[in-house]
Amino acid sequence: MHILIFPAGFILWYLAYEAKPIINDEVKLNWEEKNTSKRNKLLSIINERF
Repeated sequence: MHILIFPAGFILWYLAYEAKPIINDEVKLNWEEKNTSKRNKLLSIINERF
């Protein structure tokens, strides 16, 4: 039974690995800009209070 489980697991792992999404650089940069602006706003609010 283990002889069949291990190859099936490797095949499923390979298919999942090949199906991972491609990272779009423009979307990633936009996301990073939004997060940095949110982080800066939060830091400014925290610094104003203390």
